[in-house]
Amino acid sequence: MGSSSDDDDPRPSLDELLKLLADTQRRQILRYLIANADQPVPLAALLEHLYTSASDNATTKTMQSTERDRLLMQLHHFQLPKLADYGLIEYNSSLQLISYIEEPRVEALLQSESIAGNGDKKDNGDD
Repeated sequence: MGSSSDDDDPRPSLDELLKLLADTQRRQILRYLIANADQPVPLAALLEHLYTSASDNATTKTMQSTERDRLLMQLHHFQLPKLADYGLIEYNSSLQLISYIEEPRVEALLQSESIAGNGDKKDNGDD
């Protein structure tokens, strides 16, 4: 991180933001956190939002439980720490609370995606 032209600027560069936002799940996380930016979001609420968005075809409680556990592990160990490393969120893992850190460039990129009409399409971005 920190490959911007100004070495004193701790914010991610535009290239870093674009790479982060290439992942559909990270965009969904950020949209939810931005919409709820007035207070810290419990991890359970974010998990429920992402799970219900992604699991319209889950049929059994066992499958649902397995998918929830997988999603929780992915959020806790990968997605949230990555967003925190780039200064877009604060993640208190012991309290399981997430706060969005205002970043107008992220909001503009997400807004432009919504205007383009492809805000919820799946992609293969896995970075």
